[in-house]
Amino acid sequence: MKLTISIRQFLAEFYGTFILVFVGTGSLAFGLGEDLLGVAFAFGAGALIAIYTIGHISGAHLNPAVSLAMVLDRRMSWKQFGMYFIGQLLGALFASLTLLLGSEAEAFTGLGASGFSAPNTAIVVIVFEMFLTFILVYTVLAASQRKPLQPLMGLIVAFTLIGLILIGGPISSASLNPIRSLAPALLEGGTALSQVWVYIIGPMLGSVLAVIFYRFLKFKDSDTI
Repeated sequence: MKLTISIRQFLAEFYGTFILVFVGTGSLAFGLGEDLLGVAFAFGAGALIAIYTIGHISGAHLNPAVSLAMVLDRRMSWKQFGMYFIGQLLGALFASLTLLLGSEAEAFTGLGASGFSAPNTAIVVIVFEMFLTFILVYTVLAASQRKPLQPLMGLIVAFTLIGLILIGGPISSASLNPIRSLAPALLEGGTALSQVWVYIIGPMLGSVLAVIFYRFLKFKDSDTI
């Protein structure tokens, strides 16, 4: 059976987001919670695997903030955004449900939900998430348009993600991705679910700012090197 490009892209985003969340939050679920460097490299590795396996099909957004930027930069339609979002959400939920299978293990500490506590406040976390996601999304927008850099996109995004998690982890948990936070929060409930709105607003604002800045610098294709 020959699948349409839309279905292939949906399945690619499902699988890619599953890999990102399974590897990334899995590192938190099974004992790396205190090792920020290990967690950062786990998320970077998840992004690297996903980009090099399904990037040629869907672009490997893996993140509604990236998909929103692609819509605002007129690289995809709102209809495609909806399809990507559903694929990303289901992939992240499936990853979290899979991690739950190991909940009886001694090392299991939860689903790796994003969260914050005093003295950090919701406003501080929103601002941090906004600027962290701004950097991530701007990097994706700019690097993906440069043909010499396209073969390196996996490495570029992975190391950008690692760096940003190392910076933002102690303050905001460095989610940079509404779906990465929403999936475990929906299953855990409690504090994670009550705080998840912060991890939706911050990254989506960062995405909008990244598009504005990118388009301001880019001007026209003929003006760029």
